[in-house]
Amino acid sequence: MTRAYDKTIAIIATLDTKGPEAAFVKTRIEKEGYGTLILDTGILGQKDASAPPPDYSADEIAKQGGEERAELVTRSAEKETRNRGIRAMSEGSARILRRLYEEGRIRGVLGLGGAQGTEICTFAMRALPLGVPKMMVSTVASGQTPFGIYTGTRDLTIMHSVADILGLNSLTRRVLANAAGAVVGMANVELSEEGAQRPKVGITIYGQTTPAGLPIKALLEDKGYEVFAFHSNGTGGTAMEELAVEGFLDALFDLSTHELTDELFGGIHAGDSERLLAGGLKGIPRLVIPGGLDVITLREPETIPEVYRSQPSVPHNPHITLVRVNAEQMIRLATVMAERLNQSRGPVIVVIPKGGFSFYNRDGLHFRDLGADRAFVGTLQAKLKPEIPLYEFDNHVNDPPFVPQIVSVFEELLKRAETKTGNVTP
Repeated sequence: MTRAYDKTIAIIATLDTKGPEAAFVKTRIEKEGYGTLILDTGILGQKDASAPPPDYSADEIAKQGGEERAELVTRSAEKETRNRGIRAMSEGSARILRRLYEEGRIRGVLGLGGAQGTEICTFAMRALPLGVPKMMVSTVASGQTPFGIYTGTRDLTIMHSVADILGLNSLTRRVLANAAGAVVGMANVELSEEGAQRPKVGITIYGQTTPAGLPIKALLEDKGYEVFAFHSNGTGGTAMEELAVEGFLDALFDLSTHELTDELFGGIHAGDSERLLAGGLKGIPRLVIPGGLDVITLREPETIPEVYRSQPSVPHNPHITLVRVNAEQMIRLATVMAERLNQSRGPVIVVIPKGGFSFYNRDGLHFRDLGADRAFVGTLQAKLKPEIPLYEFDNHVNDPPFVPQIVSVFEELLKRAETKTGNVTP
């Protein structure tokens, strides 16, 4: 359903240090026919003389985050006070921003900040759903900074300020004008709801399962589903779980559960403890395949921890090395997978491709270890609740015949869900 949002952009800035810049972007946005709402996240609470009046004061934002701003200033010399202040402003801004969105009062958000401001603004922006324009002008948006801590799983755009956000000049005016124009441009976008009536399916794909994932996606689309592919690189699976919890996805085709392996064994594509759990607690039906589960993804060969150096490994590219999971580790994976799937409140089916779980796990290749795979399957069978079916097929996960087989099982899963809820099937 389309909601009639006010033509208003929220601006988040520390008005004690970014007053002129906040005033500048406010004017630029309003010249484009949009209103503005300003959130002042300046912990000092001393507005620059050129700063516009805030719609939400620093005192109010801090209180929403569980703190008294004045007390934070008084105790500023204490070790943890700065972190408490940042956390309060982050959480308070997030609550206010989310409420403004839910009340239909804003159509996008623009943030201005250095390291502290970027942390506060992007935390707040991540409280907004996908599709809401989120633009962050940041001094730390450089190649030396990891972006995942700021973007998380959201469609958040970060623009490098180049010069410090410390007063207006010909360079900062251009950067800030571009940012204001960008957020207004995004807010102006109208998109038809094509596919809105089709059931939405999230599928996980990894390099080890891409040969299966692509035709599965095409076949599901032919059958009338709208398919959203998520790369199992840590962020992808987390995003899929979050969207399932938010009700955006109707079912999960979890072809590539590799993130669980990296979570347990220190790989670079680790998911979090909500992987294989959050969507199930929400009651979303899920098909589970151990695609890529037999592989730990690590960095350059010389960086591999000593504990894994006796296990078979393959260089994926100059910066990524794949390590085969042994039998003991596979047992642990099966135990954790069963613990999480057993908590599901919706239907779950597990399918095992006995021909191999990943690209190199097939007869004649480096990662073939039938004993380890059998240890995984045996443990999973023993620990899964009886009402969770586990099917085995002779094919490798990437064999062409496996595609129609697994899609057929997925449709069986959705029939179970339909019987229970009356939803999902096209």
